[in-house]
Parts: sequence; C-alpha cells; structure tokens
Amino acid sequence: MTKLQAFDVLFRKIEAVRHISAALAVINWDALTTGVPEKSLPAHGATMGWLSGELFSLIVSPDSIESVETLEALDSELTANERAMTREVGRRYRKLMAVPPDEFQAFNALAAQAQTVWETARAKSDYDMILPYYEKMFDYQRRLCDWYGYSKHPYDALLDDYERGADVETLDRFFGALREKIAPLVKKIGANKEKPKEIEGLFDIGKQKKLMPWLTDFTGYDRARGKTGEVEHPFCTTINRHDVRITTKYHEDNLLSALFSTIHESGHAVYEQNMAEELERYGLADTPSMGVHESQSRLYENMLCRSRAFAGRLLPKLREQFDYFSGWDEDALYRAINIARPSLIRIEADELTYSLHIMVRYELEKALMAGEIQAAELPGLWADKYEELIGVRPENDAVGVLQDVHWSGGAIGYFPTYAVGTAYGAQFVNAMRKTVDVDGCLEKGDLAPVNGWLKENVHRHGAVLLPGDLLKQATGEPFDPKYYIDYLGEKFTDLYMV
Repeated sequence: MTKLQAFDVLFRKIEAVRHISAALAVINWDALTTGVPEKSLPAHGATMGWLSGELFSLIVSPDSIESVETLEALDSELTANERAMTREVGRRYRKLMAVPPDEFQAFNALAAQAQTVWETARAKSDYDMILPYYEKMFDYQRRLCDWYGYSKHPYDALLDDYERGADVETLDRFFGALREKIAPLVKKIGANKEKPKEIEGLFDIGKQKKLMPWLTDFTGYDRARGKTGEVEHPFCTTINRHDVRITTKYHEDNLLSALFSTIHESGHAVYEQNMAEELERYGLADTPSMGVHESQSRLYENMLCRSRAFAGRLLPKLREQFDYFSGWDEDALYRAINIARPSLIRIEADELTYSLHIMVRYELEKALMAGEIQAAELPGLWADKYEELIGVRPENDAVGVLQDVHWSGGAIGYFPTYAVGTAYGAQFVNAMRKTVDVDGCLEKGDLAPVNGWLKENVHRHGAVLLPGDLLKQATGEPFDPKYYIDYLGEKFTDLYMV
C-alpha cells in the first residue's frame, strides 16, 4: 500500500465514523431527553448495538491496520496532524481488535438498555432493578481488562481508556495527596461555628430558566451552534462542531444546582466548539482524554464562576428574577455559592469535598475490577465508604449507589478523570493568570481574553497532543497537583478563616 492509498483509506473511514457517531449521539440525546417507550427498549438497544457494530467494522477491517502500519513506517514524513491521526487510529484499532466483535455489539446493546432502566431504578430507589444489568456490565468490563492487557492491576487497562497514562499506582498517590491535605481542612471547616448565610426556599423553575441564556452566553457557549435540554443526569453531547448540545436538571428547592450544572456543561461545550475545524478531517476534533475535557467544565464551573468576581456579576441577574436576593450583597452570595460541608450527591457537592466523592467511586471500581467485591455488595459498601470518607450515610439507594449514570453506560474508569481534570484546570488557570487578568475579565463580564487563552492553548489542539504534552505546552511544566491543592487550601482557608 502506498502513502496516498493509506491516507485515502483512513480519511474515508474517519468520515464514515464521524457520520455514524453523529447518528448515535442524536439517538442517545433523544432517548435521554424525551425518553424511549418501555416496549421499544429491546429494539432501541438493537439499533444502538447495530450502529456500534458498524463503527467496530470500519476500524477493525484489514485495510485499517495496513494503512496505519504503512504510515507508521513513514513517520518522519508526516505532519503533526497526520502523525496524530495515525497514532489514534492505530491505538483504537489495536484496542478494538482485542475485543470479540459479538461481545462489543452485545455490550453496546446492553448499555443502551441499562441507561434507561437506571433512570427508573433511581426514581424508585430500587437497586434490584438495575442489579442484573450491573452484573453483566461489570463482568464484561473484567473481561475487557484481560482483553486489553495490563502489567500490574486490571483496573489500569480501563483507566488508560479515559486518561492516557493513568494507572492505579499514579492515582493512589494523587488521591493520597488530596486525602492528606484536603481532609484535615474539611474537618477544620466542619468544626467552625461561623456558618455562611445559605440560599434557602423555593425558586420558580420558569424564572430559573430565564437565567440560562445569560449564563451560557457568559461562558462563551455559542447557542446558534447548539441547543439545551432537560435530563435526569446533565451531560453535553457533540453531534458535530456546529451542533454541541447541553442539558441541565432543575430543582425548585435548589437554585444553585441548575445554575452550576449549566455552567459545567457549557464549559464542555465551549471546548468542543473551539476545536480547530481542520482537525475533523483527521478524526482529531476530540479530546485527548476525559481529564482534559473535565478540566474545562470544572474550570468554568468552579475556578471562574464560583469566584468573588463572578458573584458580583451574578447577583444583579438573580435580583431580576427573585426578590429573595434584594437584601443580599456580593460577599454573602460569594460565601453562599462556596459553602463547604459533607453531602450525598456528587454533582451537587461543594468544590472542597468533591474529590472525596470521587475517591468513593475510585476505590469501589478498583475493587470491582480486581474481583474483590461483587455488584450485589455495592449499596452497603457505598454507604460505608460515604460514612467513612465524607461523614454522611445515604438513607436510600437513589441518593447513594444509584445517583450516577456512568456504570449503566459501562464507563468504568471514568470517575477518576473528574478529580484529575479539576487538578489540570487549576494548573491551566495558574498559567493563564501570568498573561490574563482573569478577575478583571470576570468583573467586567467579558471572558473573551480567558476564552482566547484557552482556545489557543487547549481547545484548538483537539487530540493532536497527548494529555501530558498538552499540559506541558500550555503551562510550561508537567502535571503537578500542587496547584489544585494550593488553590483549594488558599480559597477555603480565606472563606472560613480557619
């Protein structure tokens, strides 16, 4: 095969993958935002499974690996985009080839059904409903570890799927450092008798919705290239770079939930919308890792929009909709949106304790993949770990083991990226502050310089650079969690004067 023939094969396959992936994303969006009729679940799962099988076939055909091997042999002649395309297609091919095709298709059909069952199970707080699906899902994931291969811990095989280069040894050190530095601060704050004023009461959902266009515009999300929806568990999905959709969930008794989940998903969407257009042809208009993607959502949600400067912009908007805030000042609102205390729900956890929620899931997933625990044990183990690490115990499974959609979709190994990604975000902001007046931008209500820095240093690169290379190029140094730990320590020590 010649170089030109290899490129022709890969470009045609990448285009087909892009179109099938868009179809899958639209079907999944529809299922999660409008629902699937109960009797249609098997057919819905079969459709998702068939489309996923077509993706599988596109990548694992003999001409795919022949093209990759041809280009790998010509590495010195390739451009950066061509080299990255070859690397990514080759990696995906070799991973997929490790999985029996019938198993891959069965997994995708199972995941499509399980995610819908999970919604009902959570609503009813009925773990027994989802247990048969979890048992099959975790069994598949254990086999996946063996198919992929690993050198030390089976969980390593799955972690690398979501965060390139991550393994149990590295993450044990990372979470250990957070436990050592952050857990004592959480205890100090818990013992502090001075408590900030809280946002309490009922807030009309219609009025909440009126705030969302301003919020999304503030982050830089282009609403002409996306749409919004309501779901049980908020997410962002990309149909194409001109159709990036976000969702949220409204609670009448929790105003901050919809506000900050909207900002969080907008952070994901801005990243997707800002990827360089030319990367689509190479299949590189994507993130190099879930941690990098989470760095953007968590960066917008917390480091930008839970700041004192943003509180000053938010307060007048809240007053426009709710008389409740007429007597509030900027400092009171800043403290209220940064209350730190143990809680049960991860997506509503405060910034300080958030990593502890991730630790619970990390430790359970690690044990599941090692075969040390089984799916039937999860509710009790979950409750025990929450009590041990966070100091609260769920009263039922809806606010406990059933609160996240990830396991029903087969995303084992995803959770640690939330914490790692947040640490990436702190390092990005630290570097950004050297050339951008971040607080000044927030005070003026103009994030153009912030978004410009992120687009130039993070967003536009897509998956051309690996996570470690991207972080080093953007910040001038390799990953260092000290920026995250220092950021949390300084912010919450000041907030609570401990």
